[in-house]
Amino acid sequence: MRIGFVDVTATVSYGGVQTAVWQLARALVEHGHDVGVYGGDGALRPLGDDARVAVRTFPFVPRERVPDLGTRFTRIVERWSFARHARGDVARADHDWLIVTKPFDFIWPRLLPRAGRTRVCFTSGGTDFFPGDRRLARRIDAMTACSHFNAWQIAARYKRHPAVIYNGVDTARFSPSARSDALLRALSPDPGAVLLAFAGRLVGWKGLGVAIDAIAHPALAALPLRLAIVGDGPERAKLEERVRMRNAHARVVFHPGVAHADVPAIYASADIALFPSIGDEAFGIAIAEAMSCGCAVLASHVGGIPEVVGNEGRAGRLVAPGRVDDWVAAIAALAQDAPARRALGVAARERIEANFTWTHAAARLLRELEAA
Repeated sequence: MRIGFVDVTATVSYGGVQTAVWQLARALVEHGHDVGVYGGDGALRPLGDDARVAVRTFPFVPRERVPDLGTRFTRIVERWSFARHARGDVARADHDWLIVTKPFDFIWPRLLPRAGRTRVCFTSGGTDFFPGDRRLARRIDAMTACSHFNAWQIAARYKRHPAVIYNGVDTARFSPSARSDALLRALSPDPGAVLLAFAGRLVGWKGLGVAIDAIAHPALAALPLRLAIVGDGPERAKLEERVRMRNAHARVVFHPGVAHADVPAIYASADIALFPSIGDEAFGIAIAEAMSCGCAVLASHVGGIPEVVGNEGRAGRLVAPGRVDDWVAAIAALAQDAPARRALGVAARERIEANFTWTHAAARLLRELEAA
């Protein structure tokens, strides 16, 4: 089949949705399909010089330049300004399927020739609903969701139950590896401490305030713990102030964000990967990547995260979101049990390899497209 991915952000920023676009594109090419990615003017190319995936970029109005009438409005303008420039090339390509990743892109069936063969599939990684999206959704030919939790969200909104196609992990890149002494020194002033690490964008719903409150709690004072927060984002200043208020300077290290290819080294240096989300994550690619690296994981029991980690406590531990006392107890238990951490890491890697690879995801997507 000829398959095109349309996502203005794919070539200008990197996150869970963008990861899914690029990795699915590569996996579909390896299945023998003709695949292209359409993005906004930008230099991001996670697949490097892999010429098997055709990449086309077009002008657009970045959301930062749109009058701030709300997040939904700025993102609609961003996406639709891009669609205005890309529509001609996309229509001429005459794909069998066009893959869109956000409800903001539901305009695409109306931009394509009615006599053409191209059908549109929405692969959901969240919600991002907006007034009027239900009407636009009527022209979407197929829908998929990245977890059963996300499928429930989509079904409740559009009265159509999407197929569940879990996201994947590049298990070759995100694999167990040896610690880097240099990186460990940068992440922890005490190399003998148990290192808890978070790597990702610093936004409020990631719940890092809970992690700071927990590691500063008197009940953990006697344990040699360090928390490394790796990343950048709008919450950085607030988190640093929270550390000052909790007098936790000696226990928390802020490290600038690293390239996606360098994230596995973070998990190799960590004893525990911490994901204290307080928002409804639809899946949690970062969590799956940490598990794939063989790192013991503590994550919030919210959204689609339990589907990734599992409810059995074998491949990771789930903790009530936002409950500092529960996080204190979970950290204390795992920090003092090195054999349990090693066992969790081994089981986590096995769980990802068995269920959450991009090869799995591409095969499931192909089955749904062929059925539709």
